[in-house]
Amino acid sequence: MANMKIAVVGLGRMGSAIAYRLHKAGHTVFGFDVSADARSAAQQDGIMVFDVLAHAVKDAQVVWLMVPVGDLVDKTIAQLQNDLKPNAIIIDGGNSNFTDSQRRARALAADGIVFLDCGTSGGLKGREIGFSLMVGGDKAAYERVVPLLQAIAALHGYGYVGASGAGHYVKMVHNGIEYALLQSYAEGFQLIKQGSFKESDLDLETITGIWQHGSVIRSWLLDLSHDIFVKDQLFKNCSGELAEGGTGRWTVEDARKNNVPVPMIEESLAIREWSRKTGGNYATKVVALLRHAFGGHAVKKLKE
Repeated sequence: MANMKIAVVGLGRMGSAIAYRLHKAGHTVFGFDVSADARSAAQQDGIMVFDVLAHAVKDAQVVWLMVPVGDLVDKTIAQLQNDLKPNAIIIDGGNSNFTDSQRRARALAADGIVFLDCGTSGGLKGREIGFSLMVGGDKAAYERVVPLLQAIAALHGYGYVGASGAGHYVKMVHNGIEYALLQSYAEGFQLIKQGSFKESDLDLETITGIWQHGSVIRSWLLDLSHDIFVKDQLFKNCSGELAEGGTGRWTVEDARKNNVPVPMIEESLAIREWSRKTGGNYATKVVALLRHAFGGHAVKKLKE
């Protein structure tokens, strides 16, 4: 695999893991983050870190953005545009809205800069086993960055999915599916605890342990559920309030726009909104704990 020079901008949980995997694969990695703690942690992984964005990107062939979505992506791009090498490629690996990615690709193309949008999935496990990468944009540019994608991704876990915006669009739908899957598992677990056998106190550790082996519904989410139930099944100190990052809502909006029915995803989104008003229930507590397990998302604790 040919060595490439890449700057990773944003060294949080996902960004630092991506930088680590790139460095481990033998690529030259420059890192930038506004947080001194994030820079220090990345430096311990062997990353060359900078406290000035321009210094981090000046020798990079590719810049990977892992910053919060929205205005910060545009502000970061505006900051680094004049400091990029000729023919540089910017990859946005965050959960940006696909329409924003299309707009950014058009604007940067006018300045001779290639923009790729990359849906990135894998959560906290991505550092260890690799990520799932869905890339949209210029096909020739995609081919140029394949060595980097191979380093970041799990085995067979990357691919070109279509024109500009397609990568973030596919990740948006991925997250919509995630909403519904999480809710479906959680409702089933709640029924086991509170349904017709509630007096028997059926053991979810045992049940999910059985399901992990040979059942039709076995999955990574089921594995994480089992790990949660090994530790606790009552969740008395955990709130059931569920945040949303925007991708689930965008999925529903796009479905309505195109007259595609997505009732399960739509209902799971409505349940999250309900949970923030009411504190949720047993099922939403399970979802909150699962989101923490795979993505490090905060779980609100109840006061003792």
